[in-house]
Amino acid sequence: EHLADRLATGALVEELELVDGRLRYQKVSGGGPATGWVSVNLKDKALLVRAAAAAPAPEAGGAVAAPAPAAADEKKPPDQGWSVKEGDYYVTLGVVFKKPGTDPETGKILKLSRKVGAVVHTTGKIWKSPKGGIWVELDTSSGDTGAGEKPGYAMIDGPGCGTPGPCLQKADAQDGPPVILRAAAPSGTKAWDGTETAKEFVVLPKTPMQEVKLVIEMLFGLAAGSVHLSGGDKVAGAATVKEAGLRDGDQVGFEVKGPKAINLIVMSPLEEGVKLLDLPIREDWTVAQAKSALCSATGLKKGSTMMAKGKMGERVKEDATLPENELVVQCGYKEGDE
Repeated sequence: EHLADRLATGALVEELELVDGRLRYQKVSGGGPATGWVSVNLKDKALLVRAAAAAPAPEAGGAVAAPAPAAADEKKPPDQGWSVKEGDYYVTLGVVFKKPGTDPETGKILKLSRKVGAVVHTTGKIWKSPKGGIWVELDTSSGDTGAGEKPGYAMIDGPGCGTPGPCLQKADAQDGPPVILRAAAPSGTKAWDGTETAKEFVVLPKTPMQEVKLVIEMLFGLAAGSVHLSGGDKVAGAATVKEAGLRDGDQVGFEVKGPKAINLIVMSPLEEGVKLLDLPIREDWTVAQAKSALCSATGLKKGSTMMAKGKMGERVKEDATLPENELVVQCGYKEGDE
């Protein structure tokens, strides 16, 4: 009879990574832990063999290793070997920050590389740091937690680590398997970690497409509302990932469209009807930004310049001053206005 913490003979596992003869796996079928690390060989005896290899059965206590996961552009059933339980989280950014040990107040933090969509097992116990970080206790009861076999706390979200959003996302078996999508870095743009490569991210079939756009903007530091999905009416009109027909491994096509440029006409304050200059701004500019550009172009001092609605030769009313924190377009200005 096999021990609860060992893979059973004939168990089928999926290879997640192979390091120095040790294989990190996720179980597909058979007895034993759902995930963990195992030695491929013991001295000259094979404990695991490739499922596709024509080789004799492994020694007693061994298992069969399935081929490594398919490349992102190859389609595979997203639920193959998938299972989550209460307290599990998905890795969202490809990194896990871990406080080792049983005391979450330790100042030591480890940065671990993990695949996007990998599962991290936790007890669900949350600890909030004085600086605003949210950490969850790792569950070591089944061996590998997805963030190592030793105790610790993993960061869900928090400041100071250079991440643009949460590193972990709560997993729920009722949602079904996650969908791992890809987005390519726009030309001239780098991702949050300084790389120019495509990024993977985790969604669910029920995830709103609006949220997909927000995630892409977050990954590449793009302006809010600048991402426009491509893929025809099916994608553009879809409310959720499932409705859009997106599947595990798909690359999301999108365009980055910035705010429109508009031109305002600045008239001379000294001569009626005389144009002073054109002031090119963008739709997302505030009154303060337009004022700064105007002062730079004319040499006026910001401290003595007031932006207000009015006409040449008329006294400026007290309530005509434009709030500097509002957008110029919110104040009613459009292309060609004076």
